[in-house]
Amino acid sequence: MKPDFMEQAIRLSVENVDANSGGPFGAVIIKNGEIIANGANRVAEANDPTAHA
Repeated sequence: MKPDFMEQAIRLSVENVDANSGGPFGAVIIKNGEIIANGANRVAEANDPTAHA
């Protein structure tokens, strides 16, 4: 079964909102069909406007 990378990004964004860590933004970076990195928005938590997912 093919992984749903967008679902994983959505999950990250929901978890980020639930943890009050920032806005509803998540990112998954894929290379050759494998996740090589992921992250979520940390603008509010880090007080850093460059800390976007």
